Amino acid sequence: MRPVCLAPLLVLSLTAIAQEPSEQEPTEQEPEAWQREGFGWGALPAMNYSTDAGFGFGPLVTIYRYNGEVAPYKSATTFLVFFTTKGVQAHRVDFDLLRVADQPLRLTGGLRLDTGRTANFCGYGNDVTCSKQVAEDAADALGLEGEEKDTFVRRYYLRRFVRPNAALYARWMLNDKPHRIEAMLGWRGAYNLSGDFAEPEPYPGSLYATLHPEGEDGFVSVLQAGLMLDNRDNEPAPTRGYWVESTVRGAHAVLGSEWGFLGVNATLRGYLPIVSEGRLVLADRLVFDGMTGAPPTDELKRIGGSQGYNKYGGGNAGRGIRGNRYIGKVFAMDQAELRWRFARFKIAGVPLAMTLIGFADIGFVAEEWSDVGDAFSQPLVGEGGGWRIAVDENFIIRVDAGFSAIEDYSAGIYIDIGNLF
Repeated sequence: MRPVCLAPLLVLSLTAIAQEPSEQEPTEQEPEAWQREGFGWGALPAMNYSTDAGFGFGPLVTIYRYNGEVAPYKSATTFLVFFTTKGVQAHRVDFDLLRVADQPLRLTGGLRLDTGRTANFCGYGNDVTCSKQVAEDAADALGLEGEEKDTFVRRYYLRRFVRPNAALYARWMLNDKPHRIEAMLGWRGAYNLSGDFAEPEPYPGSLYATLHPEGEDGFVSVLQAGLMLDNRDNEPAPTRGYWVESTVRGAHAVLGSEWGFLGVNATLRGYLPIVSEGRLVLADRLVFDGMTGAPPTDELKRIGGSQGYNKYGGGNAGRGIRGNRYIGKVFAMDQAELRWRFARFKIAGVPLAMTLIGFADIGFVAEEWSDVGDAFSQPLVGEGGGWRIAVDENFIIRVDAGFSAIEDYSAGIYIDIGNLF
């Protein structure tokens, strides 16, 4: 479950556009945000509601520190405290430190506590259906009726979990821009409990419980290494250049992990300005991710690389398709976005920029390597549009609406911070 709040964003944006409907480019003398010294910040009220999770609330705040020398900032720290009325929690402290000890070293990481009661689980591979009729048949087989049956059907394709986790990644710059080259090395660990604090087990009778009756409790420890090539003109909102990375990751008992697996990832991102000054940009992300061994479900759904999002469906991959609908050991995806920055101005001295986008996501998922032929003949497509609000150049609020024939074109709304890529 992702904490969101739409109304304050609309009020801010509409007020800003009313004050200045046309774009005002900075003068040549005006410095970029990172060229000043001091602090900047962005904040977003985090709110949501769902039947199983209840009403959620909490603040999301990012604090930036600038020293006038390092772009896009010297450091960024993000805080999120999030609760719901039915026990869901998503708390985190994330950090991003550049030029640590005046060395070409960048450190990123954080501490998180995630709990959920409405995580989608439709099975493995690309031919899952998430059919309500299957859930109803399972309820009938158990002799359930009335409210008890409704609850069973509603939870049949859901998982609940508690997952404290931590991560630390280091990037050592071998060559600066243009054409920056960085070596990456990092670790992340998580303990998964297949239930919640009140009931430490999967939903009884759910699809997940059918496949994993005892859940998948235990600690996973993952080491990841790779190389990154980066020639973006601006990290938070690139208008030209490329960002490419290749990584390998693995978990083993030597690392303290209760599961063993190996994964590889290759991600290519490109940014092509169509008109001058970056007002219209074609952005694209091409991803391949493959795994071997016996990863647990939480790792099987996770994509490697520096961004570490989930496949396939949801706000980061497969917009318009329910979150995590498609998971498997082999995954490929292409995402294209046409980004039009239609206004840039200041309110109370704070720079703001407004961008509209149109996008298309296409993905392929195979449960096992032996399923690649069938899976890659069935593309999984989502499309839609979105809105970006950039505050002080670095804090970017992302609002996307996605649609897919797979979900009968029911709208998926996603609100988060930062561009996808």
